[in-house]
Amino acid sequence: MSNLGLLALLAAGAAGSVYHSSARIAKNNGLSGLKSPPYRREPRYRVSVVAPAYNEERYIGGLLRSARNQTEPVAEVIVADSSPPGDRTAAICRAWGATVVQAPAGNIALARNLGAAQATGQVLIFADADVILGNQFVERAVDRLETGAALVHPREAIYDSEFWNLALWLPQVVRPRMNTTRCVALWREAFYGAGQYDVTCDPISSYCREDLDFGRRVAAVYGKGSIQVLGALICTSSRRYKKYGSHGWENFADPVRSHILARVTTPRQ
Repeated sequence: MSNLGLLALLAAGAAGSVYHSSARIAKNNGLSGLKSPPYRREPRYRVSVVAPAYNEERYIGGLLRSARNQTEPVAEVIVADSSPPGDRTAAICRAWGATVVQAPAGNIALARNLGAAQATGQVLIFADADVILGNQFVERAVDRLETGAALVHPREAIYDSEFWNLALWLPQVVRPRMNTTRCVALWREAFYGAGQYDVTCDPISSYCREDLDFGRRVAAVYGKGSIQVLGALICTSSRRYKKYGSHGWENFADPVRSHILARVTTPRQ
């Protein structure tokens, strides 16, 4: 092997090591929300976390625990639950002190809006039920909102699959500002100023993504510069990708969307 080839090989190995390390650090940042925070500061604003849920008894505890373990406190958690009888999602949420709002199954935008209607926070955080908030997420989000942003969203890591965490970390490194998925934080005024989530945005019949659509409408009202990307401050599960492979980014493995997909595509007996 030539000296040039050896140098290229060493450079590639070093880059791979840095990439692997940064992905691991990102995951650890997100999982920090499962532990008691190293400090607590006084809240600057009343912060509400809003989460839609459908059959989330397996995942929702991580979100609830991490909302409690923030360096800057969360005032309340509102869960808009669409789960069928027999599912324990609502009971788990109430045990953690969350407020549970009943929402009809099959419209995730409506579920988010119903949760927001019950929220009293000046800052609203919309998170999917399988998200784990790193323990500095609220603090860092409020920091950036105070600089003039209308909406912020973090880079994310995958916490339950090393393969998918590594495979998907590069897209997070270059995460575009309009990728308003999984978890966003914004001023309450901006949420209503942008018109809330569009309940007619159907991810099945029109492949309309209510979360991306909402980001576009925030940008239309407040300007693209009003949406900002934070560092790696949350984790999420790999369930979308395990079920749909590289198309998991389309989010059709989210329980509410999966429920709609099954309802629409399953032949009647």
